[in-house]
Amino acid sequence: MKKYLIYIGVLSTLLTSCDNYVDIKTEGKLIPEETVNYRYLLQGASTFNYTYGLVDVASDDIVMRDDHAAYFDKYYSGSAYYKPYVQTYKWADEIIPVGERDSDMNSLYSSLYTCNVIISEVMTSKNGTDAERLAIKGEAQVHRAYIFLSLINVFGKAYDPATAATDLGIPLLTTPTVTENITRASVKEVYDLIVKDLTEAIASGLKPVNSGRSVWFPSKASAYALLARTNLYMGNYQEALQNAEAALALQNNLLNLEDYQTTGDYSWPRTFQDTENILAKESNTYMYAPTVLSLSDELLNSFDTKDLRYQLYTRSLNTMTYGSLPQGRAYSKEFLSGDGRNAGPTVPEMYVIKAECEARAGNAGAAMTTINTLRKKRFKAADYTDLIAVDANDALIKVLAERRKELMGRGGFRWADLKRLNKDPRFAKTITHTYLDQTYTIEPGGNRYQFPFATIYFDYAPDLKQNN
Repeated sequence: MKKYLIYIGVLSTLLTSCDNYVDIKTEGKLIPEETVNYRYLLQGASTFNYTYGLVDVASDDIVMRDDHAAYFDKYYSGSAYYKPYVQTYKWADEIIPVGERDSDMNSLYSSLYTCNVIISEVMTSKNGTDAERLAIKGEAQVHRAYIFLSLINVFGKAYDPATAATDLGIPLLTTPTVTENITRASVKEVYDLIVKDLTEAIASGLKPVNSGRSVWFPSKASAYALLARTNLYMGNYQEALQNAEAALALQNNLLNLEDYQTTGDYSWPRTFQDTENILAKESNTYMYAPTVLSLSDELLNSFDTKDLRYQLYTRSLNTMTYGSLPQGRAYSKEFLSGDGRNAGPTVPEMYVIKAECEARAGNAGAAMTTINTLRKKRFKAADYTDLIAVDANDALIKVLAERRKELMGRGGFRWADLKRLNKDPRFAKTITHTYLDQTYTIEPGGNRYQFPFATIYFDYAPDLKQNN
């Protein structure tokens, strides 16, 4: 009998018959053949509200200082939940404990399963218009593209047109059924599908913008924005610029942080109220374990202390831990709204993509105009001065520094940037992390820039290749 792999277990042994597959889809009297029911599958926003949270801890934005490491080792070393953070910080060969599943990967592949059901079936569903079916498919394609883009930047190499066709990517599961052995597609195959999904989604009749409680649902602006991010990671800077500008033509509001200087904790705009958000994809919250997002001196020293991102989005660990940890500062934006960090595309991200692409095209003036449009909203008016660049190279350096500050702690941006920028001698760097007197180093292009898969998955997918 034909077998179906349901991704909820992610590469696991949950194989059901075709009858059971239908039972799952029709649970609660849901009739899958109706177009409206594929819309209902998309309505469960929490199903798609995932990203890969561990990845921030691996970057040079994060440091576990001596007191942090001692505290973490004393109170969390035996925790199956927190151990992966330390292992990630060390760039260990094994991050997820033996016998345990990768919860972030599981969540993303669970979301992927729902996307694939919709994409594969909605166009032949009943009692809906072609326009309705196409828009539903487009939303699922945006979600799927986001999932693949997140995972390829954790487990695959940075996109290099010379090697992408042979570099190992991720399992590229594109249908609700899997009858073949699970293997890794190439980096090129993954990116090709991401671009295809987003390009088709843009033409699918999505709403131009989704705001308020609809911000968890894909819009045309979000498809353009994710395509801008994708092309940036691929090094397609002209296309990334065009996509970022298309997204900004639809949605371009920036919060003026000066307006929120005296706003208390848990009183800032929440995810659905923040008009900078183009599509919400909340990363795991670490507000109750601030050591996990303790910021490096290099990052902190890059801020002007009058920068409101420094003043409002970071705070001393001494304050956050009531004196338990006196050293350093941590990313603390979660305290302001009470919501998790949004790793989905935002208006500020589109501005920094636009500015980077303009600088790379040799247009220093345009790059500075774009980045200063953003920066003006990050200082009190009395403290603000424009950034000035002497040439395009200087503009690029300044824009990348602003990108790092604007997107810190947000769900993998810095890690993806390190991977792609390591291919440029101007920006390649060796990173060192220290934990309990042990020093760990990762060189530009090092193998540990590709996270290892949890070993349990090889029990179910023996042809899956591990990252060395």
